[in-house]
Amino acid sequence: MKHKLLIIISLLSVLAHLYAGFSFINVSAPTYDETVHLSSGYSYLKSGKYAMNIMDHPPLSEMISALPLSAWKLNAFFTHPYYVYRMPYHYGDLFLYQNKVDADKMLNASRRFTMALWSLLFCVFIFFFARKMHSPQAGFLSVTIFCLTPAFVSNNALVTTDSAPAVFYLAAFFFAFLFSQVSPVRKELKKGKYVFIEKTRMHAIWAMFCGLATGLAMSSKFSMFVLPPFIIILWIFDNILDPKMNLKRMIWLCLIYLFSTLFILAFVYKFDLTLYFNGLNATIERLEQGRSSFIIGQHTTEGFWWYFPFTFLVKNPEFLLLLFASGALFCGLGFKKKHIWIITPFVFYFAASLFSKVQIGFRHLMPVMPFAVMIAGMGLAGIIERNKKLMIAPLLLFLLFIKTIVQTHPYYLSYFNEIAGGAGSGYKLLTDSNLDWGQDVKTLSTYLKENGNPPVIFSYFGVARPEYYGIKYLPAGIISNIELEGTNEDLCKMKRILLCVSATNLQSTYYRDKRTFEWLKKEKPLFIAGNSIVLYDLTANKNGMAGLIRMFEGLGMKKETGCLRAHSGSNSSLPTPQTGHVQSSGSFSKGVPGAMLRSGSPVWGS
Repeated sequence: MKHKLLIIISLLSVLAHLYAGFSFINVSAPTYDETVHLSSGYSYLKSGKYAMNIMDHPPLSEMISALPLSAWKLNAFFTHPYYVYRMPYHYGDLFLYQNKVDADKMLNASRRFTMALWSLLFCVFIFFFARKMHSPQAGFLSVTIFCLTPAFVSNNALVTTDSAPAVFYLAAFFFAFLFSQVSPVRKELKKGKYVFIEKTRMHAIWAMFCGLATGLAMSSKFSMFVLPPFIIILWIFDNILDPKMNLKRMIWLCLIYLFSTLFILAFVYKFDLTLYFNGLNATIERLEQGRSSFIIGQHTTEGFWWYFPFTFLVKNPEFLLLLFASGALFCGLGFKKKHIWIITPFVFYFAASLFSKVQIGFRHLMPVMPFAVMIAGMGLAGIIERNKKLMIAPLLLFLLFIKTIVQTHPYYLSYFNEIAGGAGSGYKLLTDSNLDWGQDVKTLSTYLKENGNPPVIFSYFGVARPEYYGIKYLPAGIISNIELEGTNEDLCKMKRILLCVSATNLQSTYYRDKRTFEWLKKEKPLFIAGNSIVLYDLTANKNGMAGLIRMFEGLGMKKETGCLRAHSGSNSSLPTPQTGHVQSSGSFSKGVPGAMLRSGSPVWGS
C-alpha cells in the first residue's frame, strides 16, 4: 500500500483523539453554557417550538447535541416558570440537576455523541479537501495534525455551538472549491475545429451541496451569515482569474446556491425566517455592547486587536505553528489559483476577529482552525516531497502529541504551549473559556475528598453545582447566571480556612474592582484543580487572612468577617499529594485597577 505508514499514523491519531476527548469528558463538570445548550436543544426536539435560547443561538447545533437524550423519558418542565419566562440558565440548571436521569449521565452521553460526530466530519472534510488541494499525503497528514491539536479535542468534547459551525464552514468552502474546479469539456468538430461544452449539471450539483453546507452553518451560528456573500465573491474572483462561464450562467448558478441555502435555513427554522433574522439582529446588537475580557494583566470591554492573534499563538502546539508557517510559505512560493480556497477562508475570518468586542475564548477561532491544519499538512507534505528521508516526520509528530498528553491530560481546555509556559501558567495570560469554564469542580471535589472533604470558601466562576459533586462550600464573590447559595457552612466552625478561586475570578475578569484578588496573587497555592481552580490554605497565613477579611467586608458579609477576625489560626493544612492532579504553583500576573461584584449576581455568560 502506497501510503501505509501515513494511514497507520492517521488511524492511531484518530484513536488518540477520541481517547483524549472521552478522558476530558469524564473529568469535566458542565461548562458555563452547556446546560443552556442541552436543555434548549431538548426542549426544541420535545415541543417542536423554538422558545428558550433562540435569540442567542440558532437551533441546529443544540438539537443535534440533545439527540442522545431521546433514549430517556426526561422531564422537559414546560410548565415551570423558568421555561415559561425564558430564563435559559435557570431552566438549564433545573433540567440537568432535577431530572429523572443523573446529570453526568445525560450530559456525558451528549458529549460523547457530539465528540464522535464532529470529529468524524472534520476528518472526512479535512482529508478530502487537503487531498484535492495538494495530495493524498497532505490529506493524511492534515488529519493527523487535526487529531493531535488540543483545541479540537476539548471543543469537540463539549456541548457548545462552536464545533458544528466550524464543520459546516469547512464543508461549504470544500464544495465551493469543487464548484470552482469544474472545467468545460473540449469537443472535437470536423476539420480540426472544436468547442468547449460547460458542465452545467456538475456546477449546479456542487452549488446545491455548497448551499446545503452554508444553510447548516447558518442554522448553527449567527456569525455564519457572512458565508453567502463571501463565497459568491470568491466564485466571481475565481472566474475572472480563469474564465469558465459567462456572467449569465454565473448568476444562474449563484441563484441555485442561494436558493439551496435559504431552503435549508428555512427548513431548520420551520419556514419562519423572520425568527432567524430577529435572532441575528439581536445577536449583532448584543455583540456591539462588548464583553469584559482579560489578557496578560489587561482588562477591556472593547477588545484588543491582538487578542485572537495572541490566543492563536499560545493555544496551539508549537509543531502546528511551525508547520503552518511552512505551509503558508509553500503556498506563497508555489502559489496556484486553487490556493485561494484554503487561504482566503482563514484570512477572512481571522481578520474579522480582530475587530470583535467579544473576546472570551480561543473557541471563537474554531472556523479557521481546519484551514490552519490543512495549510500545516500541506507544509509537511511539501517538506517530505523535497526530502524522502523526512518520511519519519509524521511519526515524530505523533510522539510529540504523546508528550502533550502527558503534560496536559486530561485537561485539554486549559492547554497552553511551552512557549507560553505550559498549561500551568495559562491563568496568568488568559481567562474564561480559554481555560476556565467552570469544568474543574469535579477535580477539586476529588482532591478534597481524598483529604477529608473539608468545607471551603469558594469564589467560583461557572454554573455547575459544587454540592452535586460533594463539595461543602461557603460562596464568596461567585460569578454565575444562577444562584449558588452554598451548603450552609459556618465559617466560625471551620478548622482550616481554605479558599478556592476560579482563574477567571482570580484575574477579576467580571468584577468591577479589577484588583479584587490582587492580594492573593502573592500567595502560594496549595493545589490547582485542572489548571483552572486555585486552592489556598490561609489558616496560618497572616497576610492571606487580612486580605480575605477585607474581601468579606467589601461583600458585606459581616458575620463571616467577625468569624475570621476571631479565628485563632492553626498550623494544620491539607497535605500536598505527590501524585494525582497536582499542578505546579507559581506567581500570578498583575491585575488592573477597577469594584466588587457581590456573590450570586448574574453577569454575562460566556
